[in-house]
Amino acid sequence: MAAYQNIHWFPGHMKVAFDEIKKLLPQIDLVIEIGDARAPLSSFNNLIEKVVEGKKIARIYSKKDLCDLKKFEEITKSDISQGKYVKALDFKNKKDIKELTDFLSTIKSSKQEKYQRLGLQVPATRALIVGIPNVGKSTLINSLVGKKKASVANKPGHTRAPQMIKVSDKFVLFDTPGVLEPNYQDKQTIVKLAWLGSVKTEILPIEELTDTLITFLLNNYLNNLNIRYSTNLSPINQPYEAFEAIAQSRKFVLPGGALDINRARMTVLKEFQEGAIGKVVVDNVKA
Repeated sequence: MAAYQNIHWFPGHMKVAFDEIKKLLPQIDLVIEIGDARAPLSSFNNLIEKVVEGKKIARIYSKKDLCDLKKFEEITKSDISQGKYVKALDFKNKKDIKELTDFLSTIKSSKQEKYQRLGLQVPATRALIVGIPNVGKSTLINSLVGKKKASVANKPGHTRAPQMIKVSDKFVLFDTPGVLEPNYQDKQTIVKLAWLGSVKTEILPIEELTDTLITFLLNNYLNNLNIRYSTNLSPINQPYEAFEAIAQSRKFVLPGGALDINRARMTVLKEFQEGAIGKVVVDNVKA
């Protein structure tokens, strides 16, 4: 863990974005907090949660199609038992989006409830979408609107400024850039986010990042790993041995005949992020 001591990821544009979120809050009726279902604990920003405290909050997890649903449900069941709205969704699935829109239509601010009681025209719900980078905020907006309104890219830090998007006459969304905590106390959290692609992989040397990833897979999703790469690995294998076996299986060879271990590392990282190694959750149930 010593190598994690100096991991910091809070570029200038994130500070600006965080300030913009605070400015928008007084006019917001609902906060939609987006996390990654593969990291139900690590993908939420505690700093944002403190800032939006007191607002109505819906906690939505993206990438349901890529997550180990059984483990996800074990981790989130305490929130659900407390009456919180917690859902894992596939943002490209129309049924899932319909379920979310039905729920969102029931949310009313105290101001809206007052207008309704007085028989006045109820103003549109103004919802703020927040979350860490690359969890699918823009994809969700495009699915809710039914067409491309928010720019989408599979890389962290893509959205750089708040965007107001009209979903309907009754619902307006504010999309905000992804914001991370300035300094994570648990350095393993930021490493997990790098595995998933929510922060740039350059936060650690690629050898260290992929060594921690392959160790996690060997200990938690060994069967997925062996099936994906046609290997016969076990938890006792060292990271280098695992990448050597993967390079051999995939015939990753350098000129001269040596195994291309770096290509094996990059392949595992890329395919893990894409969900090709199987459905996973990188967090553990809280004791």
